[in-house]
Amino acid sequence: MHCPSILGDGAVKHYPIRLWTEFVILALGLPAAIWAFSKLIKTSVPASTYGSPGERFLWWIAGPSIAEWLFVLGIVFILRHRGLSLNDIGVWRGGNWRAWIFALSFASLAIGSNLRFLPRMNVPISSAFFPQGFHLAAALIMGTTAGFCEEVLFRGFLMTEFANAGYRKVAQVLIPGVAFGLAHAGYLNQGFLPWLGIAVPTALIGMMWGVSYLLGQRSLIPAMVAHFLNDATALQWISFFMVTGALGRPTG
Repeated sequence: MHCPSILGDGAVKHYPIRLWTEFVILALGLPAAIWAFSKLIKTSVPASTYGSPGERFLWWIAGPSIAEWLFVLGIVFILRHRGLSLNDIGVWRGGNWRAWIFALSFASLAIGSNLRFLPRMNVPISSAFFPQGFHLAAALIMGTTAGFCEEVLFRGFLMTEFANAGYRKVAQVLIPGVAFGLAHAGYLNQGFLPWLGIAVPTALIGMMWGVSYLLGQRSLIPAMVAHFLNDATALQWISFFMVTGALGRPTG
């Protein structure tokens, strides 16, 4: 069950309590933080409740974005305290062709699966790839936040923590993948079954990007790009409909 630390002899040895505390904080603490920031926005910004569909959607995105970037900032401080940086968990590594093919292949499958919902919402397929108005802003915010923050948190940091704790690669992929699925608990407001229909595929795609992280010798950029493309295309239209109930509104 044990493997050498990927960060070398100077890496901090991880104890079970700390490791699983980090798991719980990311799996459950992150959605709790998202809920708190979203509530704060909803009570302090009238447009988040009474604005146009575009305004409500952009404010809905703001809560998760603030929470995730703050969590990444926390990871930066933790790494710095340990004498490490984001580069040590692969944030700036370009990977190899195997990592790119694997990451982009599963992103393509996820995007293709999401695209099938657009005609039901009276949205042209082309709008997923060429968004306009507030949808362009939403695509950039969602894609950048998810692509960077979630990959840093669940692949770069959490997978590295399990590696340094001596877990084999299968566990490094599966356990953070489960945390990634649980971290999307915000969709529980849509009901348990809709949440389950989101959390399970989310966990699975997270595991696949975890595999690409390992294939690329712990490089995050392939998974970041794949994650960006997934969240910036059809997924933001699906989220828009879930939040606002508005159909066929390609512009603001």
